[in-house]
Amino acid sequence: MWQFIVNSCFKWEETMNFNKNQSRRAFLKNSAAAGASALAASTLFSTGAFASAKTLKVGHIEAPNSATQKAYEAFAQKVAERTNGSVNVEIYPAGQLGGLRDLYEGLRFGSVEMTSSGPDYVSNLVPVVVAGSLYYLWESNDHAREMLSGANGAIFNKALIEKAQIRNLAWGNLGFRSVFTNNRPIETPEDLKGLKIRVPEAKLHLEPMKAFGALPVGVPYAEVYTSLQTDVVSGAEGVPSAVLQQKFNEVSKYYSLTEHLFNPLMITISERFYQSLSTAEQEAVTESAREAWADEWDAAIVDNSAALDKIAAGGVVINRPDKAAFAEIAQTSWASVLDPVGDEAWDIVKTFQRKA
Repeated sequence: MWQFIVNSCFKWEETMNFNKNQSRRAFLKNSAAAGASALAASTLFSTGAFASAKTLKVGHIEAPNSATQKAYEAFAQKVAERTNGSVNVEIYPAGQLGGLRDLYEGLRFGSVEMTSSGPDYVSNLVPVVVAGSLYYLWESNDHAREMLSGANGAIFNKALIEKAQIRNLAWGNLGFRSVFTNNRPIETPEDLKGLKIRVPEAKLHLEPMKAFGALPVGVPYAEVYTSLQTDVVSGAEGVPSAVLQQKFNEVSKYYSLTEHLFNPLMITISERFYQSLSTAEQEAVTESAREAWADEWDAAIVDNSAALDKIAAGGVVINRPDKAAFAEIAQTSWASVLDPVGDEAWDIVKTFQRKA
């Protein structure tokens, strides 16, 4: 049977403190030998007695209490049961194995077998994936779920395998990102003019924010809290569950539900590792991922709704701007994001925009 072991001294804050003399990438290249013993604070699923079991090491950046972590736990249980212990899943949440760059390099080096992120990051590896991560592309959770589960999701997967040697097993749900600020609510695009807003350093974020008139700033995610606290930036953006988990509500006065970007989650595995599995093991891993993240999709909706209620109860003012004006401006920035990728990206976007 699988076991779920949590080290009682696990402290999420401490997982981000790496040895200053060792880069994350060096750590990842060498971690295959160090394995779980070098990370005693990990969350570990183990099948116990299988000396020849294949280890599937998972690293991700979401919180230990997130819907993503819960889905990985369910995935690990399902894999253990379906393979009768021949595949052993280890889970390292909260950036224990590094940030997204480190984790995706780990897939290439073989020190990590599985990770997850939105198309916004994966598009750095396979540019066409940016077609799934544009401001105001998705109108609802259901719209995204229907379209990504179809032929275009398969197109993304084919490109990932061919160009980056990674496979997308399933789609998860992080939710809709919105703007939180410490000086004024955002009711119209004009309210963003001149505001320093922290966004990830990717064109798909930078271009629409510039179109709104904001001054996008590439502050590292770990510094968002202090940057808001010290007025280095006036705001940032993210999904409600992340705002609450990272305590950004403590240094923000307003949370404006611009819902400018829906964040699907790509559950990716090293193609080399996947091909090392038997056909039965491949089927077990694939079906377990699809089942776990189908449940996660619904759980994330509940989690984000509950998080929004807690943010409001803590005194942050929640407002719901009319999104039509934001969407109209944001869509003028799509060309600067899609044109460098080519016609294939445009064709996918046009398909996504068609309603069934």
